Amino acid sequence: MISEYEKPVLDPSQSHWPSGKCELSDSRLQALRQNARHRLVRTALDYTQRLSAIGWRSGLFHCQNSRLSGDADALPIFMTGHQPVIFHSGLTFKYETTEDFAVDSGAIAIAVVIDTDEGDAGAFSFPSEDSAMQFSTSIATFGTGTSLYSAGRKKPSQLIQDESQTVVCGLQSAGCVTSAAQFEKIAIQYAALATDSIMEANLIVRWNAGIGGRMLELPLSALCSLPEVVQFFGEILARPFEFAGVYNSTLNDYRTNQKIRNEANPFPNMALDSSWCELPFWLVDSVKGTRSIIRIRQQGPDRVLETADGIGTELLPGHEAASLFSLLVAGQQLIPRGALITVTLRMLFSDLFVHGTGGGKYDRYTDTLIRTWWKVEPTPFAVASASRYLFAEECRELDQLQQIADQLRDMQFNPHRHFGSGLFSTEAETLLRAQLKAKEIAVERLKQSREAGQPAGDIGREIQRMSDEIKKAVAREFEPRLAKLSRVSDQTSATWTSRTWPWMFFERPGEPDSPHLA
Repeated sequence: MISEYEKPVLDPSQSHWPSGKCELSDSRLQALRQNARHRLVRTALDYTQRLSAIGWRSGLFHCQNSRLSGDADALPIFMTGHQPVIFHSGLTFKYETTEDFAVDSGAIAIAVVIDTDEGDAGAFSFPSEDSAMQFSTSIATFGTGTSLYSAGRKKPSQLIQDESQTVVCGLQSAGCVTSAAQFEKIAIQYAALATDSIMEANLIVRWNAGIGGRMLELPLSALCSLPEVVQFFGEILARPFEFAGVYNSTLNDYRTNQKIRNEANPFPNMALDSSWCELPFWLVDSVKGTRSIIRIRQQGPDRVLETADGIGTELLPGHEAASLFSLLVAGQQLIPRGALITVTLRMLFSDLFVHGTGGGKYDRYTDTLIRTWWKVEPTPFAVASASRYLFAEECRELDQLQQIADQLRDMQFNPHRHFGSGLFSTEAETLLRAQLKAKEIAVERLKQSREAGQPAGDIGREIQRMSDEIKKAVAREFEPRLAKLSRVSDQTSATWTSRTWPWMFFERPGEPDSPHLA
């Protein structure tokens, strides 16, 4: 699998990924975790089966593979997750790697769909080339616009077909004929799907291509309605000011230790006052399709959960979880944001969480927060990411040309350092070796003349001439290639080097005759 990708990142190396079950040292939290894991597996299986049924009815699935489910008491749970967008190669690699490791380890595998973020889940980029042989990147979408991902709609079939033809023309103009044919097959699946949810369409079509096709999946909004999760959040709301203070102090220490000056990195601090504090939650209104940051206001002995637009809910002391359940009845719920997302997933559910490179950076802060606030060792995480390039040859050539441009001065003054690197042609390297040898002899003559007290001006001028000839020879060697680099526009360069093209542009194992799963 890794051979399909370039620059794979596995941190730690996969041979060091833990494959067993974890238990929290706090018995109360461990009991909550045990119940939560059972409920998660059942709920994720129900959700996955419902979406699979849509795929079957739409004629996408032609074979059945078993999902990576099982008994949460007996088996470890490996998790990953992302927004329900059209994946690029870094995300496909993360999901495939998580799934493969779960298969090898005999584990349950669950991906969390971050459906409470905002965006256009149907949007993706595609390349094209103009008459001047310059490349550019455009955006297409199978969705109807920006919203909470959970509320995003899929375009009608005819509009998807119209959009796909624009993309096909762009790919063909850029010389990506195979990608155009590959994409066209996938676009037909989107048009055929019997769902108007672009989030669901993305999941079903991705499963059909074998990307995470054996994992269970569950939206974050559904996960956060589980009773154990509501109880977990309620315990934070019971001590909001203390939690906000620990959250902030841990962030400050993390930035100091990592020498980070940007106060928004990895997350902003919570706003905190004597009478109110911000917490790392959204209040999501599924009816209105909106989300708002919450804060807790202290009014004498009473505490109120409120948002900037005036929504307020009284938090009953000792019964905070019950207050959150009352919100659920009204179509509103608390959703964690920032570090609290993976805190929740790792504390209550996972034995291993697999991040991309971004999450792998910030979850080192998450580790510290878990140790500081909950006084337990965090369950482990790992990082998996990789790239695939649509213009692989152009990308490699551009990389080499940029390397030449960056190193040209050093190559002119110290060409011997670059012999054998492949940058010089055989003829140029042979000539330069001869010139350097002649210069070395001349330098030795200069040294001997000076030691003997003899005039050496002519030899010095000869050495300077030799140095100039070497610099000219290096310049002649690279002048045509550097001229080519100067003709590559920034837009073309960005198109060639992009690593975020959708998976739909790349052929996958088993296609076209054997769609993978349901």
